[in-house]
Amino acid sequence: MGSASRLISQYFWLLSVPLLIFGFWAEWQDFVLLWHDSIIYSHGFLVLAGILFLLYSRRQGLANLTIKGSPLALFLLAGASVVLLFAQAADVRFVRLILVPVLIVLWGWSIWGRAFPRVAGGPIMLLLYAAPIWDDLSPLLQHITVYVNDILLQFVDIQATIKEFFIVLDVGTFYVAGGCSGVRYLMVGLFLATFYGQLYYRSHLLTLLLVIIAGILSMLANWLRVFGVIAAGHYTNMETSLIENHEVFGWVIFIFFTLIPLFFISSKLENHFRNEEGNAKAFQELPQPRYTSATWPVISSLLILWPPLVPLVVDAKTKRVSESWHPTLVEANSDWRGPLRHANIWQPEYQNFDIELSGLYVSSDLRQVQLHITGYRSQTQNKELVQFGNKLFNQKEWQLVSTTKRHLVHRYAAAPKRVNETIIRHLSDDSQVILWSWYDVGGVLTDSKIEAKITGALNKILGDSRGALWVLAGRCDGDNDSDCEQQRAVFNRFLANTE
Repeated sequence: MGSASRLISQYFWLLSVPLLIFGFWAEWQDFVLLWHDSIIYSHGFLVLAGILFLLYSRRQGLANLTIKGSPLALFLLAGASVVLLFAQAADVRFVRLILVPVLIVLWGWSIWGRAFPRVAGGPIMLLLYAAPIWDDLSPLLQHITVYVNDILLQFVDIQATIKEFFIVLDVGTFYVAGGCSGVRYLMVGLFLATFYGQLYYRSHLLTLLLVIIAGILSMLANWLRVFGVIAAGHYTNMETSLIENHEVFGWVIFIFFTLIPLFFISSKLENHFRNEEGNAKAFQELPQPRYTSATWPVISSLLILWPPLVPLVVDAKTKRVSESWHPTLVEANSDWRGPLRHANIWQPEYQNFDIELSGLYVSSDLRQVQLHITGYRSQTQNKELVQFGNKLFNQKEWQLVSTTKRHLVHRYAAAPKRVNETIIRHLSDDSQVILWSWYDVGGVLTDSKIEAKITGALNKILGDSRGALWVLAGRCDGDNDSDCEQQRAVFNRFLANTE
């Protein structure tokens, strides 16, 4: 090994800190915002501190790493970095944040071989305990919490009626919300058990056993917390302050029924299965290096850096394309009058858009069609064509009647072969409106949200971040689905006249 390779081998792991901070800068920002803004994930700062402590405790093992590049890890790293690039372009946050620890482990593995995941893989993967993937467990844990509390209430002879997540007593009704599912306590318990196992145990099976025990104790603590609040409400005729403020009460229960038992159990397990070898010895006697060239750190680091660099490279083109994009409403021909600007049949509920155009067209036989365009010149986080907050109608004013895919009889230049058909009913007068909607993503027309998201991600990588929602709206003649058939024919006539 040359002097340059030896120098990189000894000190590159120290230089990796600014590299990984810059390479995942957007993801680190999202992690901090998630931990700061979400009660469920507020333990993320604790997880980060635990990761840094474990890595510090294994600093000797990190310092002893030598370059022995892994072709397999480099291949996996390349694939994962491509996925990250698309996730960044499509702004799929949970995918981006999950990929951070995976990419870091693959990056280290591709440079230092299997020694890196042995030394640092466990601590780094703890970041998954603070990634936004645990919310989906809430409904299941809610059902389990309600079921267990039903048994506990029967055991103490408190009469209760269960209605999904509602526990109805004579004195009042308790709702087991998502925050009462216990997912917070479960994540903290699992993290602490995994942290302890990585700090003191050499056996992965022993760590897994401790994690399972922690999970059971965490769920038990939450069941008792919910039961305690319900019982307090029952015996005080709903006058106890625990009904509204039980956050501190929950953590007290967690300490007594999870942390303290877990401390004694972990100590017992450690005494019975203690391995006299220290952590430093766990990472010695590794196979001799094979791929020792200094090009391995360079290639691996470029694979970390290129996803955030691509948007910077195409930024000028993105601005140029977005600024030159000026969608317009279609011009009416001799069979139609319009667009009439301030006559609206319906209005979507979209957020942070750049362009909103709407006009009413009236045919020679006095049939009406509203054309609405909502556009985004440059899609970024919380400013996207396809996002959770964007709704096709205001749910406070309209009720959904039906939704389906409608294949168009003819091929029109302004619309895809298939559109989304939505029928809604106004809550005040029961009038029905039919909507045909589709997406225009950089000139690609589609009715699919997934296709719009993927196409938008591909276009964004190439410097085109435009996207728009197109909707035709019209009033149905009655209250039934069949009463909208005439308006469907009007839509087809309108699209035919936009050629």
